[in-house]
Amino acid sequence: MNGTITKRPLKNGSHSWGYSFFAGRDETGKRQQVTKSGFSTKREASEALRRAIVEHHAGAAVVKDSRTFAAFFEEWLSEVAGRRCAPKTLERYKELGAYAVRKFGTIELQKLQPMTIEKALNEIQDSGGRQTTEHPQGRPLSARTVRHVAFIVHGCLQTAVRWGLLTMNPMDRVELPKAVKRDVAVLDRDKISQAFKAAEGMRLYPLVVLGAATGCRRGELLALTWSDIDFESGIMTVDKSLEETKAGLRVKSTKSGKPRRFSVPSIALVALREHREQQERDRALFGPDYAVGDLVFCKPEGTFYRPDSISCRVTEILRKAGLTAASLHTLRHSHASELLSKGAPIPTVAKRLGHANANVTLSIYSHALEADELAAAKVWEDAMADVIEVNRKPRMNRARHLAAGFGD
Repeated sequence: MNGTITKRPLKNGSHSWGYSFFAGRDETGKRQQVTKSGFSTKREASEALRRAIVEHHAGAAVVKDSRTFAAFFEEWLSEVAGRRCAPKTLERYKELGAYAVRKFGTIELQKLQPMTIEKALNEIQDSGGRQTTEHPQGRPLSARTVRHVAFIVHGCLQTAVRWGLLTMNPMDRVELPKAVKRDVAVLDRDKISQAFKAAEGMRLYPLVVLGAATGCRRGELLALTWSDIDFESGIMTVDKSLEETKAGLRVKSTKSGKPRRFSVPSIALVALREHREQQERDRALFGPDYAVGDLVFCKPEGTFYRPDSISCRVTEILRKAGLTAASLHTLRHSHASELLSKGAPIPTVAKRLGHANANVTLSIYSHALEADELAAAKVWEDAMADVIEVNRKPRMNRARHLAAGFGD
């Protein structure tokens, strides 16, 4: 473990010395840096750094544990992830962790080396997927999936560090495959129109329209109730989401954990009013057999739709419209991209989508701002036209001067 000695100026004109060193990462992968300043000389800071590193190592003395990585991973799922994650997230952690368990699950936790993990991740990327005729050893996995596996392994091993079973997290020395950032798929206005026409007259037409008009997530649309929509003001409240786990369907809070309220375009409100009339006819038809509840989007008998089933049905509708690479989530992306490309403030779009902050929105939809970036140069040039013209004339005179054979 190495450290850094730093020199800092003081207000009185003198300076002081300090040190810092990397002390590992926490369970989220965030770097933990130990720093201290106020030493009179560089030598004092260096000695203090050496003692601090020794003390850090001494405090990280491990407790002997012969468990395998697989055994510890199961405990981590139960005692850490299981207490902090939603059921669906926990299921995903188990699926991702299974890749690592298959590769190095039999190795003792305290004998797990960075080289072993890195080679295993490379193998997972090359042939960790399902076996097919084309890939009898297993199809390749994307760098994004491999990085997700690494994230789970890192969190698990960081708990081992915190519990005193490891002095350091071997994942800190593992080089991960570089994730290729791809622009999200979006539909332009003409393609959105095609999608609406393809869905028109179908039971899912209002869901398609509302998804495109608000950018709501699939689970948020399927958990929506009529009491969440104020038709007079046109304001909709989103405060819950439907998810399906191996245990069944359940309604949970939104991804951010916070409710949001925003205006709904008139085209969606009209579609919802017509949809509600149809739903009232369904309620009368089923009578006492109609499910208790107030769902906006549901089966004819009033029960929840299965999220995956709805995704498939919407994809079929979009394919019918000739949009072969589109899905229900594409409507969300398209909504956000359209708003940003038309100049809607990023914080407003982030709030509408339910993102934790505007940086998340910007990182996903930066492509939607490219046209604005290109236009910015033209806007500046038009605004500064007179200044540019004044400064251009002397340069032209100088060019003629040089062309005549006169030097500076």
